[in-house]
Amino acid sequence: MNPELKLVAARQGGVFSRAQAMAVGYTPEQIRERLTGGRWERIRHGQYAERADLSALDAWEQHIVRHRRAVHAAMNSMRPGSAVVSHHSALVLQGIPVWQVDLAEVQLTRTSGRGEVKAGVRHHQGRLSPADTTRVDGLTTTTIARAVVESAARTSFEAAVVSADAALRRPEVSAEDFRRLLAVTECWPGSPAIRSVLAFAVPLAESAGESRLRVLMRNEGLPPPVLQAAFNDAAGFVGRVDFYFPDHNTVVEFDGLKKYADGSREALIREKLREDRLRALGLEVVRVTWADLLQPARTATHIRQAFDRARRTRLAG
Repeated sequence: MNPELKLVAARQGGVFSRAQAMAVGYTPEQIRERLTGGRWERIRHGQYAERADLSALDAWEQHIVRHRRAVHAAMNSMRPGSAVVSHHSALVLQGIPVWQVDLAEVQLTRTSGRGEVKAGVRHHQGRLSPADTTRVDGLTTTTIARAVVESAARTSFEAAVVSADAALRRPEVSAEDFRRLLAVTECWPGSPAIRSVLAFAVPLAESAGESRLRVLMRNEGLPPPVLQAAFNDAAGFVGRVDFYFPDHNTVVEFDGLKKYADGSREALIREKLREDRLRALGLEVVRVTWADLLQPARTATHIRQAFDRARRTRLAG
């Protein structure tokens, strides 16, 4: 790529417009040749990028990369200052996990004009104060806290909790940010959903899987667990566990399996020894995987069965 165009694209998330390419010397024929030859790809009408090899990424990460490019392409098509990246698109740009959202649709909030869905972009209408916006990758976006409440008003409770839990783990997000936004959004159509999500969100859920498991437990009527409880035995520190039910002597661990992805025998042995030490403390240990989240009633039954085993062990002792 022309070095001048490469610099332009680098400032815009890898995206550049047809007009920008022509401004640095490309002819319409050269642009067409690069598109048909596969060296460039069309992100949206009049917006392009160098073709990227995403084969090393898993499917979800590929969707995230494509969504980032689509956001930059949409904003590069807008009149400067007329729109702000918002909702789940703002969360993606700022590295906050999202789940069960339509990444094929870019979310913008218009500072002028009207709300509509057009060419893969959903344009919202809304008033934004200076406290509600920030700059990310050269774009103006709503802040993490604002994007969380925007999304909570439109997505499922579970999807919103995934992002809200992650947001609270970020040092730039405070409980005061959410308290202010509760007042701002009091009259929004989705305000009851926002209040429920923010009341439930915690910073101690350390992954999207743990957040979804928290929601599963709530929906299935399990008692609230203690998160990230630490355990010690005579040999010292055993470890922190994802969920602990102190009244039932039961530990629940969300097993995303990534820590075993390298097939390391040492990692498997360490985890087995850790679990043995927890059981030696009189604890029942339940492991939950991504697949288990798709069967909430069965997963809740497994946890309750662990409660029963712990109770019988306690009575027998």
